[in-house]
Amino acid sequence: MQSVSNEEKLLQQIDELRGQIKCLKEQRAEIASRIRELKAERRELIEKIKGYRSELQKLRETLNELKEKRQNLISQRRELIKKIRQVKSELFAKKSVLSNARGANVTIGKIKSRIDRLEWRIITESLPLEEENRIIKEIARLEALLEKALEARRAYEECKELRAELKSLMIELNDINKKINDISEKINSVRNRIGALKEDVSNLQQGIDEKSKEIMEDAQKLAEITEQLNEIIPKYREAQSKLREIRLGRKKAVEEAILSKKREEAERKLKEGKRLTFEDLKILYGLNNKESSNA
Repeated sequence: MQSVSNEEKLLQQIDELRGQIKCLKEQRAEIASRIRELKAERRELIEKIKGYRSELQKLRETLNELKEKRQNLISQRRELIKKIRQVKSELFAKKSVLSNARGANVTIGKIKSRIDRLEWRIITESLPLEEENRIIKEIARLEALLEKALEARRAYEECKELRAELKSLMIELNDINKKINDISEKINSVRNRIGALKEDVSNLQQGIDEKSKEIMEDAQKLAEITEQLNEIIPKYREAQSKLREIRLGRKKAVEEAILSKKREEAERKLKEGKRLTFEDLKILYGLNNKESSNA
């Protein structure tokens, strides 16, 4: 009865342990599958963040190139503005000359003609000394006036050149300003893209960190389940071994009981002088051998 009771307890224990092992293995398989999925998702996020970081690197290089280009244009504009101020200053000076010699330009021909006539009189006419001195003074006055008129003409031509140069410089300045504005817009666009990418990288990194945390947590659970299995499986095998021993012992007891009964039957036949079968002889022979060995 005791062995039957132990067997029942062992069977119950084995069933419980088998159920626990099955449940733990299912949990382990589920967690291992989830870890594989999380790692695949994390790899995908890592590939995305690599792509974004590569794009960020290229954008930063583009930004530096644009900044350098804009700085060069700003330096050109600074020099151009300096040149424009210089030309304006020269133009103002020439205009001042023109203002001082107003009306002289239109009398250049008349002044030259007047000088020629006066010089011709001195050469061809016999003039009183007083008249000749007056004419010489008049010629000197007219020559001074002619010099002013010629200076005004030169100033006028120079003014025309300076105005043309100033116009060209202003066109160049407008062109540089437009280029600077265009580059500034590109710089702002690149900066906005960099800002958006940085935010995307930050979000992706947060996602990667969350996946890594989940993987670590699941890995810890997996280690705990493995530890539980390492504790339960030996108990399960030990219970199975004990069950086999009990069943083997019961089987031997049954066999011995049958053999004992057959032996008693063979001894009874022998005492009664009945004919013994070969099986009876084997049983008795086995008994005699056993007794001989004991003696």
